[in-house]
Amino acid sequence: MKHRTSKNMENKDGAWFVTNGYAHPETLIDHDADLDETEALLGMFAAYNQHHIANGTPWNTWPDWELCLTSMPHEIQFLSEANEAEKARMAHWLQLMQFIHDSPQVTVDGYTVQVKGSHGTTFAFDLSLDLRAWVRPGDMAKHMQMLEDGSRPREWMRLHGGNGGVVYAGMHVVGHSLGSFWYVPDHVPHLGGRATQHTADEEICIEPNNASLALAMTSLIHLCIDDTQIWLMNAEKDIHEQVRAEWWNEHWPQGRPEDFLCQYTKDEWEAIQASWWDEARDRIHAIRRQQHE
Repeated sequence: MKHRTSKNMENKDGAWFVTNGYAHPETLIDHDADLDETEALLGMFAAYNQHHIANGTPWNTWPDWELCLTSMPHEIQFLSEANEAEKARMAHWLQLMQFIHDSPQVTVDGYTVQVKGSHGTTFAFDLSLDLRAWVRPGDMAKHMQMLEDGSRPREWMRLHGGNGGVVYAGMHVVGHSLGSFWYVPDHVPHLGGRATQHTADEEICIEPNNASLALAMTSLIHLCIDDTQIWLMNAEKDIHEQVRAEWWNEHWPQGRPEDFLCQYTKDEWEAIQASWWDEARDRIHAIRRQQHE
């Protein structure tokens, strides 16, 4: 298959689609809808890549003008105005949209992207073009309802800087179907079947691995499909949290005092925190050794 690059991206006007037997893209797009919604955004890209969908070829056609109705960064809204670096970012978005469209393990409903992992777990998150991030599933719908109602819950305002337009509660948060206090799935090497102790939330934080949101989100979806690394990282994090909790219970069983920061020098406190990771790694290595014995 021909690889998509910024050099072979193009625009096509509506007349080209009609002449070649396709629907005019503007007839497939509801211009009065919220085009920031992930489902609508995907539909926009699909409308301009009907010919590639029909022929099974890489999407390379950038929407003509509709992205100016979205929160997509202004510098990548119009292909004709983009420089080479911006065109590379555009290529990332085309790759992401086609991947979501074509993958049988990915579905989109409103703002929410749902991914069915290969080992039975379902993951979900919302895409926020506004924040240039994925957020907790359902947060975008809540945000839009707040805007419609003219309401700003105090607890969200306090967390997110007062009266700003953006009031989302969970940056880079991904929901999952294992529930709270989950057991590490059996397919995870070394730690499979282990009960977690510090996982009350039915969600996990996965930070982006690239400055390009589209590339980072593509990687996130791949990570969710083959979820082994997700559970391995979070199981190891849970062991670290257990070590940390044990240290607090041993040294400050009555709780953290008000003058806690005066109890240790900066170097001492950093050494204590480093020791938690050292102990966690030792426990993980011990588990691995036991399984090889």
